[in-house]
Amino acid sequence: LDLKEPQKDVCYITVIPTVEKDAIESDCDSDSFGFEENPLPLVGESPTVSTQKPRSQTRKRRCPEENDTPQPKKRRCPEENETPQPKKRRCPEENETPKRQKNQKKTLQNKQNKDRIFKRSRRPATSGIPDFVTYGPTAADCIKQTKPDPVDLFLLMYPPTLRELTVEMSNLYSMQTKGKALDLSMDELLSFYGVLLASGYSSVPRRHMYWSYDPDVYNEAISNAIRRNRFDEIMASIHLVDNSKATDDPFYKVRPIFSALNSTYKMMPYTKQLSIDESMIRYYGRHGCKQFIRGKPIRFGYKLWSLASPTGYMFHMEPYCGVHTHLPETGLGQGPSVVLGLAEQAEVPPGCTFVHDNLFTSLSLIDEMTKQGYGSLGTLRQCRLHDIPFTGVKDFEKMPRGSTEVLTEGEKLLVRWKDNSVVTMATNAVGRYSEGQASRWSKEKKAFVKVPQPLCFLTYNQNMGGVDLHDLHVSRYRSAIRSKKWWWPILAWSLHSAVVNSWLFFRDVVGSDYDLLTFQRVLSLDLLKRYGKQPLGQGRRSAIVKPQDSTRGDGKHHWPVNTGKRYQRCRRCYNRTVYGCEKCDVPLHIECFKIFHGE
Repeated sequence: LDLKEPQKDVCYITVIPTVEKDAIESDCDSDSFGFEENPLPLVGESPTVSTQKPRSQTRKRRCPEENDTPQPKKRRCPEENETPQPKKRRCPEENETPKRQKNQKKTLQNKQNKDRIFKRSRRPATSGIPDFVTYGPTAADCIKQTKPDPVDLFLLMYPPTLRELTVEMSNLYSMQTKGKALDLSMDELLSFYGVLLASGYSSVPRRHMYWSYDPDVYNEAISNAIRRNRFDEIMASIHLVDNSKATDDPFYKVRPIFSALNSTYKMMPYTKQLSIDESMIRYYGRHGCKQFIRGKPIRFGYKLWSLASPTGYMFHMEPYCGVHTHLPETGLGQGPSVVLGLAEQAEVPPGCTFVHDNLFTSLSLIDEMTKQGYGSLGTLRQCRLHDIPFTGVKDFEKMPRGSTEVLTEGEKLLVRWKDNSVVTMATNAVGRYSEGQASRWSKEKKAFVKVPQPLCFLTYNQNMGGVDLHDLHVSRYRSAIRSKKWWWPILAWSLHSAVVNSWLFFRDVVGSDYDLLTFQRVLSLDLLKRYGKQPLGQGRRSAIVKPQDSTRGDGKHHWPVNTGKRYQRCRRCYNRTVYGCEKCDVPLHIECFKIFHGE
């Protein structure tokens, strides 16, 4: 074709390489120009000529040359009388599924109460939950054979990977912010942990007093393990992540702590009954994830969704941070999603029974737990009891204490009981309704009386407080050394949580009679003695006036003596001397002795 001659229609020629490999390696193939696809010709055939007109929507793209630089796109200026057109929203196709958000899984079936059939029966249907079985030998049995001491158990609970990451990131943070090397070693980090644990049961108003030589506050174990200035340098630079790789996670600075502890806490075998509740880390500063929970011993702080045993051993925890919480959304509500998410992330074996309060319990949750082979036991809120044929709360309150009402729906057993108030409970872990007796104080008889109590309520009371018990142990000897960093309470909490779990392991598995205070003292002293470094010289002299100064002028029993110490300075002239006053216990020259006591 001669393109110089004027023609009405211009034909575009597409050259197809004779080998398919050449077409793949080519930078500008036929598809990049937006033409209709043509089949590749056989070897020996002449290339095809397309006589179709180019589509108006197709842009003509030119193959880039070797030295071409990309040109910025030109924006079209609107005309004077032109009105902006609104953007058109694309309608989804008929079979198109919307994109799922982060931490969202397939929505589970949420059956309404009005669609359920309730019966006034005391025997629910068989739930099919498998029996709880623990196969041995477990990791706890293997650790028990090594006869570990408190330090060994703590170093297992607070894993080496987390400690090595702390050393690496602390040195990096010091170089990034201060421009000098911190040179933090593993021994210094363990000594640092020992000081934090010792401050939990031996506290002073200011942390620098731990290194004071005054007899009322002097701590020999801390002073001989790490110097004061070195402790301040470590505390100012300690870190767990690289700040240059920040994410949108509000807890990204402490996320390695939760990941590491969740993996190491599984060394204790699961118990049949597990408690799920909210755990609080005390914090009064400013942070977007700080929570307030009325009625908790710790009302202000960071909230954790926690899974623990009835004895207080923590198995799994997940910090609550709104939409960034690392738990899946199930469509059943926040409480049921937390229970199912913790069971999934902690890899709880089938046959376990989860005990939780009315924040988490719903009938749809129990349906899903039955499908997954878990038991569920918890109280129900009144707002979740619509369309359930229970007697009204006001009428039920008029009944005598100990009155009950029982309903069944499939494998679920629903019990309403009148105690100090009306309480409703639902479970799938009971094969038949049964009652026991509870002791309650009677105002009329001025004595304790026996009242009927459903056994499911007794099971709930015995196993529900595991998370709160762990919080109680952590808060008993909490570190007194504080910082202004928002994540410091979480770091201190992680140390004490590992101590509590180590103590429970030491008590229940190894078979020790240590209480928590003795265990923490032994652990702290061993860390300071094993990994501490003896200082080369004495620190600064005390800044306060010694009590002997008030009696130095009384003129009674002041005698010069040879102290035998070469490197001490006279209290008056500050020159070196080996002499001093026996009563005042201060170094003095013989020439300065009379002048000092006469002032």
